[in-house]
Amino acid sequence: MRLVIALLACLIASAAHAADRAQLDAVSVHVFLTKSGTLSRDVSTDFAAWNFVPEGEGIPQGERFYAVLVRVRLTAPGEMFAKGPQADVVVTNRQTRKVIKRERIAEVYIGKDGWTFVPVFVPDAACGPLDIVVTGGGKKIATMLNAKCGE
Repeated sequence: MRLVIALLACLIASAAHAADRAQLDAVSVHVFLTKSGTLSRDVSTDFAAWNFVPEGEGIPQGERFYAVLVRVRLTAPGEMFAKGPQADVVVTNRQTRKVIKRERIAEVYIGKDGWTFVPVFVPDAACGPLDIVVTGGGKKIATMLNAKCGE
């Protein structure tokens, strides 16, 4: 009987903890364009850069970048405050294998629409290439930013 009560208590606690979790839904990556002071379109696909100069559709000539914004979308069935850790963002330089940014997303309010975006700013992100991996709630989203530097 005690075992049944203990198991029931664990199940209830586990369900309550799961109810406090947001779900990782999507990730987009945007470079901060220094000349215009704006963010680019999502560059998680079809993007290349050489020595801080981004190339790609919709990026004006003469722009440079040094920083990246990783935009993480979290969802929930409705309005809630998701307590504790919800997702982890890790940005690694693929050539050096050095982690250049690690950030835990925690304590997130999700409005009545059932979704929110959380920004993760990555300074000094123009030399890579970079692997960007976001994990949360049993889901993993990975992308690469093909930005290279050299002579």
